[in-house]
Amino acid sequence: MLKHCIIAIGCVLLAILLVISVAGCKKKSNVDLVIISPHNKKIQTEFENAFRKWYKSRFGEDVKIEWRDVGGTTSITRFLLSQYTRANSSGIDLYFGGGAPDHKFLADNSITVRVVLPPQLLEKIPAVIGGIRQYDPAGRWYGAAMSCFGIIYNAKLLRANDLPIPRTWDDLASPAMYNRIAAADATQSGSARAAYEMIVQSSPSWQAGWAKLLKIFGNCKRFTSSASDIPTDVANGEILAGAAIDFYAYDQIAVSGKDLGFTIVRGATAFTPDPISMLRGAPHAQIAKRFIEFVLSRQGQCLWCLPPGEPMGPERYALYRQPVRRDVYEKYADKMLKPLVNPFTYSGNFRFDESKAAIRISRLWAPLMKAAAIDSAAQLHKAWKVIIDSGQPADLLKEFSRLPDDLADEQTALKTAKKLTDPKQRELITSKWQRFFRDKYNRIISRQGK
Repeated sequence: MLKHCIIAIGCVLLAILLVISVAGCKKKSNVDLVIISPHNKKIQTEFENAFRKWYKSRFGEDVKIEWRDVGGTTSITRFLLSQYTRANSSGIDLYFGGGAPDHKFLADNSITVRVVLPPQLLEKIPAVIGGIRQYDPAGRWYGAAMSCFGIIYNAKLLRANDLPIPRTWDDLASPAMYNRIAAADATQSGSARAAYEMIVQSSPSWQAGWAKLLKIFGNCKRFTSSASDIPTDVANGEILAGAAIDFYAYDQIAVSGKDLGFTIVRGATAFTPDPISMLRGAPHAQIAKRFIEFVLSRQGQCLWCLPPGEPMGPERYALYRQPVRRDVYEKYADKMLKPLVNPFTYSGNFRFDESKAAIRISRLWAPLMKAAAIDSAAQLHKAWKVIIDSGQPADLLKEFSRLPDDLADEQTALKTAKKLTDPKQRELITSKWQRFFRDKYNRIISRQGK
């Protein structure tokens, strides 16, 4: 009896030891990395698969990645702000994707932390392209890829309407495009705010840039809530053209074929970074740092730009993104996905002023577009049509392009933008703008037939 009890106890102990051993092995071979990202499933899949292989080959361990999805860039920023008001960690390691303004904002609020890259890796990443910084000097964010704005168009419908392919931003402002384009609403789209800032900065002056924008807005059949809607509308034939982010356009072209095209406006285009950063209190900081290093390695950069199946390229999905490393363009120029361009040669002499953009994108563009175009869309549309039908007389064009006194020139506009942080000032100023634009358009409409 005693012998049987001893054997039974021994079996139980052996079973417990086996469970502990298996559990221990499982924990060691499945290291979690938590990433929050607005990137689509194609990007997530390709980077996860490639990183796991890379990590396994170097460190002998598997990595299990968890992707957190809370929406787009603005939603992610709000989510992280709410998390860090309650704790010193969000339980998330990395923020991968989203625009540089949000990463800068999070860095300024100590939500992202410094990551020191190996010198031989950092030297491969350009500090500045076309006046735009590609990584934070303090190491709190690094551009993982670059994006630009251009014009997506439906070549088939343009031919059917005997219209030329739009090659410049002025082409979208042409009377021939009246009621044939769309634009994203700057009150809802951060990408739209950046696009309009670029159009203004690439113009000869603040006034000339706004004259162009108002014509573009006047040509719009509708305003979309997201910049990603524009390529879909072009593909469906609802509009002929519109401003779009390059990778949204390329994705749609890959689906829709040769009927669509995309123009990057040479010498008037800014290539902005799409960053990656480590979050404060990252639970897996070492692995998170290694993920950043992988993304910025030549292998990681090739995932963005090479066709599926190409050595160093993605396995399944073409990602159509611009790498940040110059050596990738030099080494793989003949193998890269065809729509991609070399930003180191394509930017021309255009230099984007980030200091002006930071103020205007964060404070000015949303309320100004709301007053000038969204709230007065019907009047804007009618006023621009009156000018077109009248042969674009100089006096009406001058009136149409006129801005409120507190926005009349660039320096005055920057001073006004700074006042908008005060809620009372903001309400007073924006209400005045709404009256100004509505009254201006109505005066032009009243000239119809005269």
